[in-house]
Amino acid sequence: MSESPRAAEELALRLTDPAHFFNAPRVEPSSPSDAEALGVSGLEHLLGLLHLDKQRQRARLLTLLLPAAAAAGFNVADFTRALRRHIDLRLQRERRELQNTYRYGWRVAGIATLLLATSLGLSSIFASDLTESMRPLLRKTFEYGFEIIGWVIMWHPVDVLVFNPLGIRARIAALQTLASVAIEVREASAPK
Repeated sequence: MSESPRAAEELALRLTDPAHFFNAPRVEPSSPSDAEALGVSGLEHLLGLLHLDKQRQRARLLTLLLPAAAAAGFNVADFTRALRRHIDLRLQRERRELQNTYRYGWRVAGIATLLLATSLGLSSIFASDLTESMRPLLRKTFEYGFEIIGWVIMWHPVDVLVFNPLGIRARIAALQTLASVAIEVREASAPK
């Protein structure tokens, strides 16, 4: 079953209290709001939905479904300003985290490369004629052992430089989606 184009471009969030958008409520399993039932803020709930979901990241409208009294007194302009400021600050933090991840990754890559070279050098010594007087099993154990150690040491820089940024970039994409959506408030219909 495919979603309608309108549904793919709209995020809807039901809350019983507008304050629960930024602040996590206590867990209330009987709440009609998924976020409130989970005990997370509406913002964190939306970020979780947007994380790595390219289709939802195309959303251009965020509809807040609030009780009648809350919807009537809701100031969309103030809420939009607050949301944009919050998102801007979180984007700055995530971009700093990405920059620091790369800085740290290149630093440990340099150290790991030196350790790899040292390990491969030691492995070569055990593969050479210098150690032919050693027992073959011991000699091969050191030769392959140092080679394996060298390559295992390289895993951490690869992890930091290749895989850690993927999660940060996914959080940035989710935040950018929320930064660009238009906000609409509607009265929530009674849950069934």
